[in-house]
Amino acid sequence: MARILIVDDEVHVVGALRRLLRREGFSIDVALNGEEALEKLGTFHPDVVISDFRMRGMNGLELLGHVLRLAPTAVRVLISGHADLSSSGGQPGSVISHFISKPWDDERLVADVRALLGSQGSATPGA
Repeated sequence: MARILIVDDEVHVVGALRRLLRREGFSIDVALNGEEALEKLGTFHPDVVISDFRMRGMNGLELLGHVLRLAPTAVRVLISGHADLSSSGGQPGSVISHFISKPWDDERLVADVRALLGSQGSATPGA
């Protein structure tokens, strides 16, 4: 079963993504900020990290840069309703694997996650 770490400082967003992806058979863990996500990486080894861009403290692009170093095989997905990556100060293309706009379409998000997992050679999640 593929493992996904969801990172967002909005509890309702975390809940919605968790319900959607759990229903699809993925193993889910969540973090409400970047620092908590980095702690989770010590015990939860995700195949995919889905992070919001705008969060208090560490933003999603910064977090995914850390994920790239700590869990280099994890697919890194940035999700945002208003990300301006050009002003983020980084090289987003080298840090993120995929971008999803908020509000997302459930079917498209699930299809994107499955496709990203397939391109990494990971096993598809169980039912």
